[in-house]
Amino acid sequence: MNGCSCRPSQVKILGLALPRRLGFGKMDYLKVLYSWTRAYRKTFIIEPGLYFTGEKYDKEAPLLVTSNYHMTVFILWRELKGRNARILVIDTDGINVWCSSGKGRFSAGEIKKQIERYDRRILTGSDRVEIILPKLSLSGVSIAELRRNGISPKVGPVLAKDLPNYLDKVPLKNMYADLYRFSMKQRLFTLVPSLAQTIKYSIYIAAGLFGWHLLTGTDIHWQVVPLTALIVTLYVLLFPALPGHRFAVKGLFLSIFLSVGFGADFAFTGIFSSDAASLLFYLFFATGGCLFFALSYTGNSGISNYSLVKKEIKNFLPVTAALFVLAIAAIIVKGVSA
Repeated sequence: MNGCSCRPSQVKILGLALPRRLGFGKMDYLKVLYSWTRAYRKTFIIEPGLYFTGEKYDKEAPLLVTSNYHMTVFILWRELKGRNARILVIDTDGINVWCSSGKGRFSAGEIKKQIERYDRRILTGSDRVEIILPKLSLSGVSIAELRRNGISPKVGPVLAKDLPNYLDKVPLKNMYADLYRFSMKQRLFTLVPSLAQTIKYSIYIAAGLFGWHLLTGTDIHWQVVPLTALIVTLYVLLFPALPGHRFAVKGLFLSIFLSVGFGADFAFTGIFSSDAASLLFYLFFATGGCLFFALSYTGNSGISNYSLVKKEIKNFLPVTAALFVLAIAAIIVKGVSA
C-alpha cells in the first residue's frame, strides 16, 4: 500500500510520469507505531515518485527529497500539509533516510533516477532543478554529482518539525555546514526500537541455553536477556560519553566496564559467575554483545557514514562472531564438567 491518493489521469503521458497528491488516512498512524517498534526496519513502503501536498501542483513550490520509508514520508506530510510543497520520494528499498544514506542507498544516483522520470518543464522553469536534501542524507549523497547533472541541492534541517520555519525564511538557508547535537531525548527515542531489535535475539539464545541447562545443569539461560537489555540501554544512554569515534570502539569500552563488574562479582559475590567457565561465558558474551549492538546502532543513529560503517563491519564482525563462539565454548565446557 503506497499511502497516497491520486487521480486516474495522473498516471503517465508519453512515457513520462506526472506528480501525484500525497495523502494519508487513520490506518497510517497505526503503521507508523508499528514501524517504530520494528526498529525502523523495512515495513511499509511509499511508491517512489513526485508528490505534492497542496490542493494543486505548483512547480515553484520547494522540492524536498526523502526516502520511500512509510514512516518518514508520513511525518514529512504531517509537517507540510496545508502548504504548497513538493516531495520527491526516491527508492531506498523502504529504509529511512539516516539508515539508507549511512548504508549508501540514499544517493545522488537514486535522486537523478527519479528526476529523470519527469519532464523538466514540470519540475522547474530554469535549466536546473533545485532540491532540498534532509541533512541526515549527507553521508550517502554526493553533492558534486548532483551539480554535474543539473541539480542544485540545498541542505535542510535534521528534523521534519523544523521544516515549516525553515521554508518560511526566504531565501532558503543551506545548512550543509551546520552542526547538530543529538539530545538525550532523541537518543531515548531510539531506545525502544533498539531493545525490540536485539532482545528477540537474546530470547532465542536463552532458549538454546535453557535446553543445554536441562541436559547439564549449567544454571545459565535467562540471564542473557536482562544482560542484553542492559548493554543496549547503557550504550544508548552513554553514547556521547563513551570514548572513541567509531561505534565498535565505543562498544569495546562499554564491554570493559561490564567486564569489571563481572570480575567483581566473581571475586566477591558469585551471584552470576561462581566458577571460571561462567565468568568466561559472561565476559565473552558481554563483549560480543556490545560489539554486535554497536555495529547495529550505526543504522539507528543519525551520525553513521557509509564508508566507515563498511570498514567497521569488515574489521569487527569477525571479532564479534569469534567472541560468541568462545562464549558457546565456555558454556559447553561448564556443562560437560558439571
